[in-house]
Amino acid sequence: ALCGDVDASGSVTISDVVYLINFIFGGGPNPDPNAADVDCTNTITISDVVYLIAYVFGGGPSPCASCP
Repeated sequence: ALCGDVDASGSVTISDVVYLINFIFGGGPNPDPNAADVDCTNTITISDVVYLIAYVFGGGPSPCASCP
């Protein structure tokens, strides 16, 4: 899986952020952990959402940039 491509569309976009929010707060489908754990903490949390928002809108680091 492409890290950050939570919805498996082939690219990292705002749709991936929405997918994660739906999973975390709305009981949406489980994302692939290899795609969703963009901050490399081994858990999928709101921090991953914030990380993706910074990447998509603010030029933040690429998803999984800090992974070993």
